[in-house]
Amino acid sequence: MGNSSLAIQFWDLYVIVDEKTSTIADLWDGSELKCTFRRTVGPPLSRMWLEVVQIASTIEFSECEDSLIWQFTSDGVFTSQSMYKIISFRGVIPVFVPSVWDLKIPPRVHIFLWLLSKNKILTRDNLAKRQEVDTDSCLFCTEQETVQHLFFDCAVAQLLWSVVSQALNLKISSFLDVGAKWLSNKKFAATNIICSATLWSLWKLRNEMCFQNVGWMDLRLLLWRIVGMAQNWQILCPPGSKDTLLTYISNLKDLARRPPRLSMGSV
Repeated sequence: MGNSSLAIQFWDLYVIVDEKTSTIADLWDGSELKCTFRRTVGPPLSRMWLEVVQIASTIEFSECEDSLIWQFTSDGVFTSQSMYKIISFRGVIPVFVPSVWDLKIPPRVHIFLWLLSKNKILTRDNLAKRQEVDTDSCLFCTEQETVQHLFFDCAVAQLLWSVVSQALNLKISSFLDVGAKWLSNKKFAATNIICSATLWSLWKLRNEMCFQNVGWMDLRLLLWRIVGMAQNWQILCPPGSKDTLLTYISNLKDLARRPPRLSMGSV
């Protein structure tokens, strides 16, 4: 999945699973992975397992041997005409999704963005499709928690993107705004790192609030997380984009030092 196997990316599960030599196709029954484990799986590993199941659900299985195909033509053969049609298309098909694997971010975040692109992230509405949930409301507000709501429509997300847009000097307000930059990663490498860190930081904080009772304070918490991640990911940034990334990080630091603009009471 991306640049490394699921065994490596979900190592804590792999070391206790019994079917180490089986393929996903061997174990997938159409809705679940039929795996057994050597010991009881606690809540953190259970959440990780559900994520693996979500990944499996995005895979298209066939009896043919693996081969490289161009998915935008009927015969799987690339043509410049088909490429032109795709980049000129203004519908709802997210043609930028395969480009996620070229982003200069950690492999774990590649998978997160892939699942987000496929609407397979375990937000409460998606989790409710697999098990009973106590509530489907967003942890930041009272609206239903969906992928679109959590990452872009929630009051917290909207304010976060407005600040990030200010730091990037670029308007970001939807997943289309984020994903469209993936197609030109050479030009937008620094932008893609910051946007990826923004989405990942929001998701990590959401999970900490849900499972570890971490409290929400104000937007600065998220901004400093984005800064920390972007600094850690500098080593992945192409040399020609590193100065731009450092400028974005500096801008975010300046914005994070400002007085808080949103509290839980105002949500």
